[in-house]
Amino acid sequence: MKLFKYSFFAVLLFVLFGFIQNASALTVSPVVVDHEVAPGMRATGKIMVTNESKGPETLYVSVQSFVAQGEEGEQRYLDEEVDVNGLPQWFRFNEKSFVLEAGKSKELEYTLNIPANAEPGGHYASVFFTNTPDTEGEGSNLGISAKTGIVFLIRVSGEVNEKATIESFTVNKSAFSSLPAMMSLRIRNHGSVHFRPTGTLTVRNMWGGIVARVPANPKKGAVLPNSVRRLDTWWAKSTDIATGGFMAGLTNEWRNFALGKYTATVDVKYGSANTALEAQTVSFWVIPWRMGLVLLLIIVVLFLIMKVYNRAIVSSAISKNTKHKK
Repeated sequence: MKLFKYSFFAVLLFVLFGFIQNASALTVSPVVVDHEVAPGMRATGKIMVTNESKGPETLYVSVQSFVAQGEEGEQRYLDEEVDVNGLPQWFRFNEKSFVLEAGKSKELEYTLNIPANAEPGGHYASVFFTNTPDTEGEGSNLGISAKTGIVFLIRVSGEVNEKATIESFTVNKSAFSSLPAMMSLRIRNHGSVHFRPTGTLTVRNMWGGIVARVPANPKKGAVLPNSVRRLDTWWAKSTDIATGGFMAGLTNEWRNFALGKYTATVDVKYGSANTALEAQTVSFWVIPWRMGLVLLLIIVVLFLIMKVYNRAIVSSAISKNTKHKK
């Protein structure tokens, strides 16, 4: 009975592991595609698909609309019944299914036909490659099969609403023993089209001197309509971060040395008109206490050495003076 149990779990793990391996064996390029197209016009492009598994794969192409979910760029995919976007119907591919041999790549061509009556603004969908065909009437295709997707951010030109506000600008801690310090900017999109904020985060020391300038949106994240997007920015002098106990912390303080109060100011712009948002500021302290402790220890040791040395000098002088008197 025990042998049967172990055999069952071994087979189960093998199946699950094999499924995970297959699920991650397909790669696509690019990962995100942006198009701006006028109503009644078309856009074309190519997608590169590579089969990195050890066997051939029969792949099927499907398209599914999504809206923003969460603050880190996640997507919530829409069923056909609630999808009023229409974007999946605008896609045409030179092939809807194909066999891709192991280790081989294939270029898939697509055409986006924008209807003349398409609503100006943002339209969003993912093109999926799956090893299970999309069943008629089940457009979501959210089965157990492995899926690899490419995100399409489509802007239909025309009269659009571009409006954004800053929800918050924060630093992950008020005091650090060493860098890096992470600042988070949260931007809400009140408009009808996505945008990628641009700008700079400037760090100043306690005397007002500029010590660093870093991009406010280093990953070039897009903020979709009716959503809040969190953009994280790091300030560090070294990306080589040690992990462990006291010595690792001391190493980090040396590599990423900073001391005192710092102020970070973020200036960003958004949209086709490069509209500036109100500058935001946060402050934080960096106190490398491990380095301070080591320095204090060195000073104490030097003091003790000098004290012992002085006593030895005085004792030697007294001894010589006593002998001289005798």
